[in-house]
Amino acid sequence: MIKKLSNVKWDKFKAFGQKKLFQIETTSSSVDSIRLIDEEDKRIPYITRSDTNNGITKFVSSQNMSLGFDYGGCITVGLDTQTAFWQPHDFITGQNIQIITGSCLSKDVAQFIIPLLKGQMRAKFNWGGNGATLGRMKALELMLPVTASGEPDYNYMAKYVQIRREELLKKYKAYAKKRIAEIGPHVDVLALNEKEWEPYLISDIFHILPGKRLVAADTTPGTRPFIGALDNSNGVARFVSNTNASLDRNVLGVNYNGNGMVIGFYHPYECIFSDDVKRFHLKDHKDNAYILLFMKTVILQQKSKFGYLYKFNAERMANTKIMLPIDNDGKPDYSYMEQYAKNMMLRKYKQYLAYLDSKKSCER
Repeated sequence: MIKKLSNVKWDKFKAFGQKKLFQIETTSSSVDSIRLIDEEDKRIPYITRSDTNNGITKFVSSQNMSLGFDYGGCITVGLDTQTAFWQPHDFITGQNIQIITGSCLSKDVAQFIIPLLKGQMRAKFNWGGNGATLGRMKALELMLPVTASGEPDYNYMAKYVQIRREELLKKYKAYAKKRIAEIGPHVDVLALNEKEWEPYLISDIFHILPGKRLVAADTTPGTRPFIGALDNSNGVARFVSNTNASLDRNVLGVNYNGNGMVIGFYHPYECIFSDDVKRFHLKDHKDNAYILLFMKTVILQQKSKFGYLYKFNAERMANTKIMLPIDNDGKPDYSYMEQYAKNMMLRKYKQYLAYLDSKKSCER
């Protein structure tokens, strides 16, 4: 057992002041993306101020380390974006990244500290004359759990994170096992290259329904996903309490505008859609997750045809052909698509369980 956060003693410390807990300095690399060397050996994380994927925009060749790099075992901070991530491996950064190090900064302590740092940055920094600077960052104070002698209790921080991680891993494992049971057993089907395929107009396969324009200023916070033309986060732009004529569920949303053009996401939950996203429902088969996920990938194969000067608008959507596997009668083989997608999901969930088991073994 470990004490709850509310039951431990806390005290205030200058994170980077005279009584130093950690050190913060500008990155040793700060390599603009146009300077990156394009080689095949792409295994070095390229960290930017992104707030997703641990700040990793892409992986680049180790040849780029000649331009400068930073050692793993630190926290990267994007001051103006108020992002912070633990970096376990050596990496290269883009511009305007700061590096936090410290003799007590382990992986687990970092995960305890990062939410506190981000909370302070969001509270202290803004665009109204009090922007994020290295000097202002160094002045931040943190409330931390303390030992009986009044020093930061790094052992407690690490133990707290370890216990919470174990709890989450148990939940993830239980969820994966539940999904495997729900999907059912693996059934052998022909490989994709062994199956016969035919082209079909998207409009022959799907009912294509519109989204509805809803600007951010007119939304109110809530729990209903609002689907925008994004290429990440399953297309969820924000959560709202609004509703409108685009309200839908068990549907494939396909972007015809924005960065995510032609990208689709499956939405089993009730949600509303931006006017930059179309709603796809099957015409001749009942919608289900597995077929729509198969279709998502099929439609994505057409992405190279479209761009900002040639948008994937409603007319072009309807007249675009996609290749589909067919059955013995020459019709779209929905049963094959469904089972193929199920097999893929079963494989991924089993790989995930094996990964969780390997993580547990490594931490023993």
